[in-house]
Amino acid sequence: MAKSRTETKTRTRALLTAGLMFVMTFVSRTANAEIVASPDMVASGDVLSIERCVEIALQNHPSLAEARSSIESQAARVGQAAAGGRPQVSVSPSYSYSRNENSGQGGQYNTDLSLRQEIYDWGRRDLSIKGAKQERDARVKDEADTVETVIRDVMGAYFSLNQTNRTVLIAAERTRNYEQRLRWAQDFYRIGTKPKIEVTKAQTDLSNAKLDLVSAQGARSKAISTLASAMGIPSITPDSVSDVLAFAQYTVAVEDAVTTAMANRPDLQAQDVRVEGAKSSLALARKGLAPTVSGSGGYSLYGESDPTEEQNWRVSVGIDFPVFDGGLTREQVKQAEADLAGTEARRETLRQNIILQVRTAHASLTEATEAVAAAWEVERQAKETLDLAQGRYKAGVGGSLEISDAVEAYAKAQMSVVNALYNHKAAELELKRTMGVVADEFGQKD
Repeated sequence: MAKSRTETKTRTRALLTAGLMFVMTFVSRTANAEIVASPDMVASGDVLSIERCVEIALQNHPSLAEARSSIESQAARVGQAAAGGRPQVSVSPSYSYSRNENSGQGGQYNTDLSLRQEIYDWGRRDLSIKGAKQERDARVKDEADTVETVIRDVMGAYFSLNQTNRTVLIAAERTRNYEQRLRWAQDFYRIGTKPKIEVTKAQTDLSNAKLDLVSAQGARSKAISTLASAMGIPSITPDSVSDVLAFAQYTVAVEDAVTTAMANRPDLQAQDVRVEGAKSSLALARKGLAPTVSGSGGYSLYGESDPTEEQNWRVSVGIDFPVFDGGLTREQVKQAEADLAGTEARRETLRQNIILQVRTAHASLTEATEAVAAAWEVERQAKETLDLAQGRYKAGVGGSLEISDAVEAYAKAQMSVVNALYNHKAAELELKRTMGVVADEFGQKD
């Protein structure tokens, strides 16, 4: 008996331990899921990579939720179009009561069960379903285009934040250069080798540098807000991000870029599907006077005192031949033909615009690539000039104008490099966007 109790206690402890482990695992997973689902917690204090920013945007951006809802709505329309070919069943119970001075009073029960089935409509229903499915497929392509746009906006905002981060660093370095220059001017003034105006000029330049630093920090705050908005959660503060402005050569022949765009642009694919949908609508309109074969049946129960006193069955099959509809079908066909022509024209306009966009973006990327190399060379020369000017001023042989010009020229050259790197990234992003391959980098293409 004691052994049995011991085994029971052991099993009980094991069950309790297993249950506790299950609860702890469930709580842990729930907590982790909440952390993943809360971009505010992820963004605060973490260095957000561009991949993480895109991931958050794809989970939270309202334009994507709208696009997905549009697909679901059209999918329901497909079901509605298909419902017309299924049996329609209805039940109608009723009770009637009457009173007459001569014949007396009485009531009657009546229950009617009816069934109606469309047998053949010369392809109208199939065309309706086909058209609804084509529009659903077009909206799927619209969603893919929205994904491209969201990712492009996030990447552009990310690059812009990188640009402002570097601008702040350059402005801070410029401020430090002027602080060093002020200390030198004050030392020279104390020993009598430089006039008071040297100190005053250094103080003025330093004040202007500090003002520019404040402006750069303000631009950085705006860039942070822009990135948060692009991610679909304006309340977060993604102030700590990785710097991805480093130059990386991206080469593609313009002819290949155009070919890729023709094959990959989701907006063009959506327009292709809508052209086919317009053709289906035209085919459907041309069947406006086509006959329809349908069948119906029913079963009725009725009686005065007993609801099942009398019973009745009925079955019928009929064909409906529309003879004249006042010209409705003719006008619907004209409308469908005009809609098809307009859809094809919009498709051709989009195709031509895509070619122009690709060629323009390709030229911009080529220009931006060459600008990076030129900016680097200017920065190198400006740094050498600044080092010489600082050395001369520190030795007491240089003037305030010389070092001010050198500091400004170097800061300007640094900004030129930052802007050139940003423009290169932006041009590369725009070219990829015109080619329809932005989402490929994040595994978002089917």
